[in-house]
Amino acid sequence: MSKTIAWIGLGYMGNPMSQNMIEAGYSVRGYDIDSDAQNRAKKNGVIITNSIAEACQGAEAIFTMLPTGKEVKEVLTGSDGVFAHADSNALVIDCSTIGIDMAGEIHKCSDNAGSRFVEAPVSGGTEGARDATLTFMMGGKESDIPQATSLLEHLGEYIAHVGGPQAGQAAKVVNNLIMAVCVTVNCEATALAERLGLDLKAMFDIVTHSSGDNWTFRLWNPAPGVVPDAPSSHEFKAGFKTWLLAKDLSLALTAGRSVGLNISTAEAAHRLMDNHAQSGCADMDATSLLLSLSSKNKVPDKEQALS
Repeated sequence: MSKTIAWIGLGYMGNPMSQNMIEAGYSVRGYDIDSDAQNRAKKNGVIITNSIAEACQGAEAIFTMLPTGKEVKEVLTGSDGVFAHADSNALVIDCSTIGIDMAGEIHKCSDNAGSRFVEAPVSGGTEGARDATLTFMMGGKESDIPQATSLLEHLGEYIAHVGGPQAGQAAKVVNNLIMAVCVTVNCEATALAERLGLDLKAMFDIVTHSSGDNWTFRLWNPAPGVVPDAPSSHEFKAGFKTWLLAKDLSLALTAGRSVGLNISTAEAAHRLMDNHAQSGCADMDATSLLLSLSSKNKVPDKEQALS
């Protein structure tokens, strides 16, 4: 079997993940429609191709890491997409967050095309992508899981086979519901602490030693200057864009409706994040919600937010 893989989608997550596959001894052929993403990946050793077909040629596995289910479906199932050009024995692994229904559609398209497909959405953010400490939630046929696991071991610390088709996305929707609500309430709590005149660094130390502690508060703290590597300390340059967090909350709401469950916390968080995105902050980090809540900061105008 070839030690060549294809990687479609070389953005904030795909770029470091593809680099980790190179460090694991794979030759990586990559494709992305964004020239800046191509250039960054090329510097890391990815062989940039001119088409999906060229990237897939002779690849043992094809990874996709894209913003939404719409892009994933186009890239995988289009007339000039991955399923049309992948070798018959190649394994296609999508690491995007695309939702339960979309995963079901793509599994059906894969079966119709005679391709092998595993959904493997990730958790761990850009830090986990960089450090190869991601968590993967796999959904797919039992026969494809051993190979998928052997590949994903180079990218993450915890790899779970949740079940058959759609199960991986179902687990990701549940996980990201918790994460997104935490991000939202972290911003609200930080704004409240600020308005009460509390020292935000002191509050960080208190919370991280108390019952309010959570992963996103520690790594993505919304208060500028409190956590040096957090987006808030770098003018809210995106690690996890506001519109993507709103999208994940929307997926949770859709999943809830499909089983007759009203998720009120998700509705409130989605409303806050979606309004913040619509205010011109869609491409800023989601913790920039603090700017909409803070007594000191103001939301930048749209041109400033995107600069």
